[in-house]
Amino acid sequence: MRFIPLFSKPIFTRSIIYYGLCLAFASWFAFFIAVMMNLPNPYWAAMPAWVIFQPTRGLVLERAIYRFLGTFIGAAIGFAILLIPIHPILQLIVFTLLIGITTTCSHIFRGTIAYGFFTTGLTTAIVIIPAIIWPNDTIHLAISRVVCTFIGCIVVTIILALFIPKFPLRSFYQRIHLLTSDVIFYANQVVTSNSKEECQDIEQTLLASINDINDNAAVAAAGSMHKNRKLRYIDAVIAASLDVMAASRAILTRNERENVLPPEFSEELLNLSKQMSHKHPFYLEDTDFFTKWQLNDSQLKPEIKRLLYTIEQLLAAEHALIHNIERTQNINKQNYTATLLLPHRDWRMAMNIAAITCTIVFCVSLSCYFSHTQLAEQVAVGIGIFAIVFGSFPLPQVNAAKLFIGVSSGVIVAIVYSFLVQPYITSEFWLLATLIPFLIFGGICRSHPTTAIPAIDGNVAFFFAGHIGMPATDTFTILSTDLIYILCAGIISGIFILLPRKPDKQALNAILSIQRDLDRIIAAQDAVSKNWYEQSTRQLLRLMLHLSRAGKLGDNAPNGLLSTLNIGYAITMLHAKLERPELDHTSYIQIKTILYILSLKPKGNLTIINELNKQIEHIENVELRRIAEMLMDSLNESQPFFDYINELNKKIQ
Repeated sequence: MRFIPLFSKPIFTRSIIYYGLCLAFASWFAFFIAVMMNLPNPYWAAMPAWVIFQPTRGLVLERAIYRFLGTFIGAAIGFAILLIPIHPILQLIVFTLLIGITTTCSHIFRGTIAYGFFTTGLTTAIVIIPAIIWPNDTIHLAISRVVCTFIGCIVVTIILALFIPKFPLRSFYQRIHLLTSDVIFYANQVVTSNSKEECQDIEQTLLASINDINDNAAVAAAGSMHKNRKLRYIDAVIAASLDVMAASRAILTRNERENVLPPEFSEELLNLSKQMSHKHPFYLEDTDFFTKWQLNDSQLKPEIKRLLYTIEQLLAAEHALIHNIERTQNINKQNYTATLLLPHRDWRMAMNIAAITCTIVFCVSLSCYFSHTQLAEQVAVGIGIFAIVFGSFPLPQVNAAKLFIGVSSGVIVAIVYSFLVQPYITSEFWLLATLIPFLIFGGICRSHPTTAIPAIDGNVAFFFAGHIGMPATDTFTILSTDLIYILCAGIISGIFILLPRKPDKQALNAILSIQRDLDRIIAAQDAVSKNWYEQSTRQLLRLMLHLSRAGKLGDNAPNGLLSTLNIGYAITMLHAKLERPELDHTSYIQIKTILYILSLKPKGNLTIINELNKQIEHIENVELRRIAEMLMDSLNESQPFFDYINELNKKIQ
C-alpha cells in the first residue's frame, strides 16, 4: 500500500501505519488507566510504550520484563538511599556510585539485560535527584511515577504482544544454513585457487554475513528460554565457520610449499556445498563425503585432516542448533565438541563511559543542590536523565544530533499543546480525545525507520515537557520548563560530541585484545591458552562490529584476520609438542627459541619473521618443521593485519 509517493519509494507503508496505530493505542490506553485511577503525573504511564516498542514480540516481552525489573530495583534502591540517615551530599555520592555501576554493567552485559541496568540507574535518578534538591512532597510524586511506569509496562506489553509478530526464526535458521553452505564453498574456492585477492573478496563477504548473524542471534532468542539456550549452538556455528575458513587459508599458504590436496578432494568438497545449498536441514548422514575422506587416513596431510575436522564440527553444530541436541546426547557419535564464544568484556571502555556519566550527574546535581529551587531541580533532573541515556549508547556522538532533534521537536509540539489545547480541556473525556491525533502522529514517526530514533525522545519529551494530564499553568512556567529541557539536551549532546567514542579506537582496542591473546598463548598462561580460540574468535567478531560501525567492513577491513587464528593454532601445537615425553632435547630448545622470538614485539616486524625463518632452516624433526612452517606462513599472511594496527595507531594519535 502506497501513500504520498516520493520518486519510486513510498514514505508510508501498511506496516508503518499498522505499527504506528498499535503503538499509539498502547500508549493512550496506559494513559487512560492512569487518569481513571486519579494518579498524579499520569503521563508517566504513557512514556514506556515508546521505549519498549520493538519490531518482534520476543524483544517486546524481554524489554518489558527488564524495564519492569529495572524500575522496581531502581525505585527500591532510590528510596533506600533516601532513608539512610546521612547528609544529602553523601546521599548524592552513594547515588553517583550506583550510576557508575549501572552504566558500567549496561556496556559489559550482552543483550537486553543491559537495558535492565540502564533502567535501574534511570529510575534511581528520577527518585533521588528531585527528593534531594527540591524535597517538597517529591517522595509522593516519585511513588506515583513509579506506579505509573509499572502500569505502562504491563499495559503496553500486553497490547503490543497481541499485535507484534514473532521473529521469523525459520528464515533466520535458513540464513545460518546458507552460511554453512557458503563457508564450505569458500573452502573449496580457497584450496583450489591461486589468487589470494579473489579469495579475500569472498572472505570479506562471509565475515560480514557472520557478523550480521552474530548481531541478530540475541534478537532471534529474545523472549524465550528455549531459544536462549540455543544461542550456544549459534555460537558454535559461527566459531566453526571461522575455523573452517582459517583452516582453508592454511591450506592455501601450504600449497605454495607443496601440493597437499588429494585427488578428487576439491570436486567432492564442491559437491558437498551444492548438496547443502539444496537441502535444509542437512545431516552428516546425507553425504558420503566423510565416509571417503576419513580423519584417521594416514595418507592425508595434517592440513586436510584439520579442514575435514572443522567441516564436520560445522555440520554437527548446525545439526545441534536445529534439533537442540544436548552435549550429552549423541555427541560422541558425531565427534562434536561445541565451541562456545566467550563474551567480550571491554572494561576500559565501560569504566570510561561510567566516569564521564558520573562526573556530569554529580557535578550538576551538587551545583543545583545549593540553590534549593524548583528550577534547579528541573535542570538537575533533565541533565541527569540525558547523561544516563547517553551513557548507555554504544556510539553517543552518532545519536547526539538525533536525540537533540527528537527532544526539540517533542518540546515544540508540547508547547503547541500547552497553549492551544490544554487550556480548553474541561473534562477527562476531552483530555483523552485531544491526545489521540498527537499519539497517532508520534506512533507513525516511531515506527518509521527514518525517524524511529529521534521519535523515541520526541514522544517522551512531548509527555514530559508538556505535563500531559496536568492542569494548565502560566506562560512563564511553560516556557521556562520547556526551554530548560531543550537546554539540558543540548548541553549533554555537546559534551558527548566533544568526548566521542570513535569506532576506529574501539577497533584498535579489539585488535590489541587479539594481540594480547596471542601473547598469553605464547607465554602458556593456562587460564587463557585453554580457551584461546573462544576468546580470539569473540575478539574477531567485536573487531568486525567496530569496523562495520566505522564503515570499513567489506571495504577497507584488514586482510589477514583469519591468519591470526592460524598463528594461535600453530602456537598451541608447539606447546603440545613440549608436553610430549618423547621430545628430544634439540627439538625442545628449538621450540623454546621460536616462542621466545614470538614474544618480541611487534609480531609483524620483518626482522622477527626473518629470524624465525632462520630457526626453521635448522629444524630436522619433520612434524615440528611442518608446524613451524605453518606458523611462518600465518605470520606472513597476517602481515596486513599488523600493518593495520600501525595505521590505526597513527590515525588515532
